[in-house]
Amino acid sequence: MPALVAALTGCGAAGGAGAPLTRLGVGENLGTMAAAGRDVWVNDSGREQLLRLDGRSGRVLARLPLGRRIALAAGRGSLWALVWGGRFIRSPNGPLYRIDAASGRITRRIPLDPDQIYFGVLAGAGDVWVWGPRHIVRIEPYSGFITSEFDADDDAGEITGAVLQPDGLLASTADGRLLHIGREGILPGPRVPGLARAELLAVDRGNALAAVAGGLVAVDARTGRPRWRRPLGFRISTLLPRDGILLTHGAAFRDAGDRIWAVDTATGRLLASALVPSFGTTSMIAAGGGLWFATSAGEVIVAPPAVVRLFLARARSTQRPREAS
Repeated sequence: MPALVAALTGCGAAGGAGAPLTRLGVGENLGTMAAAGRDVWVNDSGREQLLRLDGRSGRVLARLPLGRRIALAAGRGSLWALVWGGRFIRSPNGPLYRIDAASGRITRRIPLDPDQIYFGVLAGAGDVWVWGPRHIVRIEPYSGFITSEFDADDDAGEITGAVLQPDGLLASTADGRLLHIGREGILPGPRVPGLARAELLAVDRGNALAAVAGGLVAVDARTGRPRWRRPLGFRISTLLPRDGILLTHGAAFRDAGDRIWAVDTATGRLLASALVPSFGTTSMIAAGGGLWFATSAGEVIVAPPAVVRLFLARARSTQRPREAS
């Protein structure tokens, strides 16, 4: 087990890296994850279930038979679970379930327009948003009422990614535009060639951050002005901002497993990287100070807080003072 710690921290097995990683066989084919309440929730598409895992032990607490593909978001004591068909099959579309994070009970089932296509759900301090390649829905979280619906213009191409902002959503389109979506409607920004066919994954410190062709692209979230571009591998799945560092999960050619990179938010400089001891990891979340990875083989891999702190400390040790500020 110490060798697994070394794979993620970059320390030698004799370096005293701390507690080992945990590997849990909980399902068949795991996908999206979310942390809500004290638990971790993960979509098991192989068994068409949503799993509720204890946030400390990883023990399976419940299995909800909601469907094959489920997009997840957590906000204000609730877990939001969207049934969707995938980016290629594109059906079914909905419903959206609200689940009480404390009890694990489904408290509301919200039907969605079956003629529309949906890719994801986002939840924060305010509204809940469901978005797809052409259609966006805003939902009042307590009542479950749909309060607004928006349709993207055909000129910009399909929406490829969306993230929360304080005043609404920021979305990327196939032709490389950023769309600001809020109470005023959809406000398109200028076309940015570097964002063409990119998937928007996060906004951090004024940068809109997107994955394209196995790398990261950063542009000014307000103007679309290019900031930096960083090639990494052949797949980028998840991006978690951490105090000026982007924890980036994906895969690179010729590696013995998947990989996590630490990238400086301001400059795009690569600060550190480490192997994740598994192929086919599908998502990554932060929960309880640790990192949780889901795999297509039905495993959950948990890097405990001590391991994550070591990895971040190694990244910050290579970060220039002006980049850390």
